[in-house]
Amino acid sequence: MERMQLYLRSLHVFAPAVCSLYLEPYDSYGLFTLFVLLQLGIANLVSRAPERWTPALVLLEIGYGAWMNAAFGGMMYLALLAPLLVYATRAAFPFAWPLALLHAALMNAGLWDRPASAIATANLVFVFAGLLLLQVRRAKRSQTDVEELYDELRLKHAELNEARNQMVEYAKKIEEISQLAERNRISRDIHDELGHKLIRLKMMSDAVVRILPDRPGQGLQMAVSVRDQLAESMELLRSTVRKLKPEEGAMRSYSLTRLIEDIGEEQGTNVSFAIEGMPYALYPSLDYILYRNAKEAVSNAIRHGGATAFDITLAYEPKRVVLTVANNGAVPDEDRPWGLGLTGMKERAELVGGELAVRRSPGFAVTTALPTYRTSAQ
Repeated sequence: MERMQLYLRSLHVFAPAVCSLYLEPYDSYGLFTLFVLLQLGIANLVSRAPERWTPALVLLEIGYGAWMNAAFGGMMYLALLAPLLVYATRAAFPFAWPLALLHAALMNAGLWDRPASAIATANLVFVFAGLLLLQVRRAKRSQTDVEELYDELRLKHAELNEARNQMVEYAKKIEEISQLAERNRISRDIHDELGHKLIRLKMMSDAVVRILPDRPGQGLQMAVSVRDQLAESMELLRSTVRKLKPEEGAMRSYSLTRLIEDIGEEQGTNVSFAIEGMPYALYPSLDYILYRNAKEAVSNAIRHGGATAFDITLAYEPKRVVLTVANNGAVPDEDRPWGLGLTGMKERAELVGGELAVRRSPGFAVTTALPTYRTSAQ
């Protein structure tokens, strides 16, 4: 960009000088050429000098160009446009407007003996070039603002990704803590309930051994009681083991299947369930939200809409999972405010960055869309 500006500034000096050679009869063309080369050297010095020297050198270039215009005439007033390319295009250039006024005054001072048409033409060219370069400066400033905004947006995007990663890590830690608390509760249940039952059964077994020879009827009755309580204890143990280690593949789809079976048995409704896309493992927190929202949607439809049939669809998408629960019940009014059920479903979905949508035609349906936060490696 700096090199292009140097080329343009040099052209603004060289082209008027060549035109002036053909328009004006000079006593010494060699001397004129020397002064033009000196003007080109000043222009080159302005472009290459340190930033702190630029204002003084621009002032020198303007003064020298005004002298060249007054001394040699011709088209040299156009060479005075070269300094404009420096201070009119830099937003942070000091004293730009006073310098422009001085620039115009010096140019007109060198044109005082020219025809009025030449003076008017020179001033129009100066004003037009100044306005054009002012628009260039505004465009450069807008480009700078856009670049700064883009950098800020990129920084915010990085912060958002970091916050999302922290949220995922926090969700994992919450799940680990919840699992640990559940295991501690199960261990207490084993110790308090199952342990006490086994101790009582051992004491009853000892009693059966003692009284069976003398009172076989009572001993047999106690043995039957021991057998029944052992069966209860075995069922409690199985339930506890299932909580500690779920079956392989017991994911959210299994939970929805159990929910559908329970609804069909308890409510006598017709429920269909379909999976779209390739299933993949979800975070337990997402499993829980989908299960709760499906259960709440079914309960609300039965309670408030009198629904007797449900169509549940689970769609696995690359970056989110979408659960839709449609029913054949009555459709509520559009202006009716959401109740506690829908509000709770919406809050659960938004807690993990998801959303809840309601469809009223054809038929009433509630859709829960949750981001899965999957990486490319998953």
